[in-house]
Amino acid sequence: MTRQEKVLKAMEEANMYMPQIKQILKENAMNFISLQLATPEKDMQEATDIVIKVTGGDIAVRIRYDSCRFRDLTIRARVPSYSKTEIDKIKEGYAQWYFYGWVENKSITEWMIIDLDVVRKNSLLDNRRLISNNDGTFFIAVPAKELYKKNCIVSHNLYQLAG
Repeated sequence: MTRQEKVLKAMEEANMYMPQIKQILKENAMNFISLQLATPEKDMQEATDIVIKVTGGDIAVRIRYDSCRFRDLTIRARVPSYSKTEIDKIKEGYAQWYFYGWVENKSITEWMIIDLDVVRKNSLLDNRRLISNNDGTFFIAVPAKELYKKNCIVSHNLYQLAG
C-alpha cells in the first residue's frame, strides 16, 4: 500500500467518527470562546455589555483504537522518503488544536483536546526519542500527563487524568 493510499484510508476511517467528534467539540465550545465585559465606551455607544471572542484555528484529528493502552499524543516524525511529516507541519504552526481520541466498538470512548500553540510554546515536540513503527516510519510520543501538567489539554475525558 502506498503512502497516499494509507493516508486516504486513515482519512476515511477518521471521517467515520466525525459526527461524534463534532458533538464533542460542540459540547466543549466554551474552550474556544471567551466572554469579556465590554468597555464603558462600547457599552455607552454601541449598546454592548459583553463581547464574545472566538479563538479560531484549524483542528487536527487523530483516532486510535482503544487497544492502544498508552494515552499519549503520538505524531509521525519521519518517513522513509524523508518528506515533510505531521510533526514538521505542526512545528511550522499549522493546526491550532488537536482532537485526539480512542475508539472501541465504533464509539469514541476517551479523548483529549490539545492546544497546539501551548505545545509549541513549551517545545514539547523537540528532542523526543523517535519510536519505530517497524515499517520505516517513526513517531514521537508526548504523555497525556505531561501535556496536562503543561496546560496543553483544554478538555478531556481521560480516565488516567480524572480526579
